[in-house]
Amino acid sequence: MFKLIFATFSLLVMTFPVHAGTIKGEVKFTGKAPPPVMHKTGKFKKVCGPEIQGESLILENQKVKNVVVWLEGKQAKKLKSEPGTYTIDQKKCSYSPHVLAMPQGSELKILTSDPINHNIHTYSFDNDPINIMFLPNQDYTQEMEEPEVIKVSCDLHSWMVAYIVVTPHSYFAITESNGSFEIKNVPPGKYTLKIWHESLGEESRKIEVGEDVTREDFNFLELANQVSQK
Repeated sequence: MFKLIFATFSLLVMTFPVHAGTIKGEVKFTGKAPPPVMHKTGKFKKVCGPEIQGESLILENQKVKNVVVWLEGKQAKKLKSEPGTYTIDQKKCSYSPHVLAMPQGSELKILTSDPINHNIHTYSFDNDPINIMFLPNQDYTQEMEEPEVIKVSCDLHSWMVAYIVVTPHSYFAITESNGSFEIKNVPPGKYTLKIWHESLGEESRKIEVGEDVTREDFNFLELANQVSQK
């Protein structure tokens, strides 16, 4: 019995840092929000519906969805990346999810659930770009080797836009519909906490993580004049 308990404890120690902290926070936009953009689908309305609402800024009581949060700095270079397979689907003439984050070295799997053709086009600089015509039920997989923010669009349906954020490690998060985010099991140390949003731009601040919860909230006051894709 003692050996079983010791073995279980040893496994937990090996899996998670003995001393680790958690970063929690929320992202708000208290500036003047533009009205939602509605895209007419024209001849594709049988599959797509007559119109599709844009997802470039999704707010709920001023809380912002789809903000990507990750750690940078000297200490962050020691953080591990645990690659996996991450999926983006072309469904009802939209990308699902609209914003996808993954650690470098992960595989991006692209699916299409629509009964019509799409052309997925990634505007990447540090990773191999993708420009492929997708037929119904087709799929494609590619490894994303370098950190960067990648815009994705469909050359056949101009309203279809998504973003893929490749992070340098596995310590990242995407805000929920209530604007909240959480990054767990962060080794204590000094970092730069960076956030990015396609319409609000990016911000960063110096933080120090201990063994408890570190709280960091952000408030954007205006839309970005020019959103960086790097």
